Amino acid sequence: MVQFPVSVLRVSRSLAVTRSGAWLMTLALAGCALAPAPSQDEVLSQALPKQTRVAPAWTADPSRTADVDNGWLAAFDDPTLERIVAEAIANNLDLRKAASRVEAAQQQVIVVGAQMLPQVGANIGGRVIDDSGQSGTFQSSIAYAGVAWELDVWGRLRAQRAAAQAGYESVALDYAFARQSLAAVTVRSWFVAVQSRQLLVLSERSVQTYSELLKLAKLRRTAGKVSDLDVAEAGAKLAESQSKLEHAGEALAQARRALESLLGRYPANEIEIAAAFGPLPAASGAGQPAALLERRPDLIAAERGVLAAFRNQEAARLALLPDFALSLAGGRLGDGLLALLRLNPWLATASIGMAIPIYTGGSLQAQIEIANAQQMQQVARYGSVALTAWREVEDALSAEQFLARRLPYQESVVTQSTEAVRIANVQYRAGKTDLLWVSQLQTAQIAASADLITLRGAQRINRVKLDLALGRGFDSAPAATGNGPVPGKP
Repeated sequence: MVQFPVSVLRVSRSLAVTRSGAWLMTLALAGCALAPAPSQDEVLSQALPKQTRVAPAWTADPSRTADVDNGWLAAFDDPTLERIVAEAIANNLDLRKAASRVEAAQQQVIVVGAQMLPQVGANIGGRVIDDSGQSGTFQSSIAYAGVAWELDVWGRLRAQRAAAQAGYESVALDYAFARQSLAAVTVRSWFVAVQSRQLLVLSERSVQTYSELLKLAKLRRTAGKVSDLDVAEAGAKLAESQSKLEHAGEALAQARRALESLLGRYPANEIEIAAAFGPLPAASGAGQPAALLERRPDLIAAERGVLAAFRNQEAARLALLPDFALSLAGGRLGDGLLALLRLNPWLATASIGMAIPIYTGGSLQAQIEIANAQQMQQVARYGSVALTAWREVEDALSAEQFLARRLPYQESVVTQSTEAVRIANVQYRAGKTDLLWVSQLQTAQIAASADLITLRGAQRINRVKLDLALGRGFDSAPAATGNGPVPGKP
């Protein structure tokens, strides 16, 4: 950098601004306009592969064209769910970390924006000199204030501020998506815990059932109607069911601990889990695939990231142009020498500086190339996030239909197998069938019941996945607004 300062020094009680300074101030206030930001369509066309076309409707379920609403949590009509989600939002440590990143990004906007404002400072001091060889004391004092202002003629500082603002918005939207994700993960963990408790109850019933079969087999052996084989078979089934009961108990304990960790509690395995699932809410609208770009917080955050990179690239290009700065200073200098010379102690100065980059060893051009690469990275990230979001919705819509079709068949399996077990038990007591056949039917019935519990849990877990993938807010506000206070903030 080679600087060419132009300064004017006046010894008077007032400060006059030169015409050139006034011209530069006017130019700085007007400035050159920033380049127009790329539109969403432009970014999307660069972000997605050329063969990718955004479909007008969801492939997995074209009928779900109704607009997407919010408040999916209230649709489950479960006060317990609402309480634990509120507790997770208030206490989760990962969400607090995300909130801290939002605060840091917000302050960064202020730091960058401050460069566009005049910097004001003051200096006050005094000095006393006592000449021991002479009879005299000399005193001097200084008090002055100054203003320095970098004139953003070309818009470089404005581009940096716009980049910081877009970066802040991106981080804030990431926080909003983290908040929505935490609500979804909490609800899914609750359903896993409910499912685990139901499987534990089923395992307890299984142990009771095989215990009764073992008693029956022993009674029939005592009566000479069956051999030791039936007793051994019943004993083996009982031991197997007891082993599965232990596994089910540990699974429920782990589900409790996972849920308590999300809530910010120390995992104490104490939270009370519901005994059964609540009703599954009616399916909501899914809107159109293109509308997802305006609704999902992580997608909008990725788009803001592209904008921030675009503004950083613009600032890097503008750094090749000359910089202009204006400085003003004025104050009073009290000194014995000035008094002897009868000079006015009041001073005022105004200066205009210009810095021109002539030779920087290629660093400025390298900064431009870095900014270009970072912009390409953000564009590619936006495309990746968009494709992932569309796939998540398609997967959840497809799974919802698959699970809905499968449910009545599985309910029929449980009903029929339960009846088969009843009939087999009657026949065994009457001596018309052997215990091995009864045990096999009983095992199949228990497995079918477990599959039904798991299927109903999968329906609810998939519904929450779909709500999150569609960008539905868990409360009444759109997900992208990040409704609610940031943890640690009033």
